[in-house]
Amino acid sequence: MFDPLIDGAFSLLLAVGLPALFLLFVCKGAIIGKPLPTSVFLPGYILAVSTDRRHIVVSITVASVGYVCGQLVIYLLSRQRGFEAIDALPYSNPTEKQLAQADYWFETYSGAGIFITNLVPYLGSFICIPAGMASYPIGRLLFWALTSTVLNYVIIVGLTVGSYTLVFA
Repeated sequence: MFDPLIDGAFSLLLAVGLPALFLLFVCKGAIIGKPLPTSVFLPGYILAVSTDRRHIVVSITVASVGYVCGQLVIYLLSRQRGFEAIDALPYSNPTEKQLAQADYWFETYSGAGIFITNLVPYLGSFICIPAGMASYPIGRLLFWALTSTVLNYVIIVGLTVGSYTLVFA
């Protein structure tokens, strides 16, 4: 069902480059891009374009800032309008389990919960819903979200690109 969407998104990414990477990760952070495997797109884009260190750092930075910008959208929407605004987003459809997990992590661990859930697939942005509804300080949200997102992408890219260069270099 999503194969043409994924193929089209990756083709757009390769044709447009960093601006498309940014927008793709904004969508991912804003939940509407959940069907897109951005954890595959980022290293795939890097391997397709260049494994130069500078390009890797720029790509990780662009993807991380884009993802956190998307999370900020979720945070602000839920802060202003509650869960109904999130539920109305296309492709969002958070499950009760995802929302319960996000709520648990936020209520139990606050900022550390934001950090940890950003490292878990399909859970990161959902924690911004209870954070927004609780009016969690935006500066703290951005700190925890950006720190964990950069770490997550460094690990993903490091493993992928490192494995590739080990095998094919």
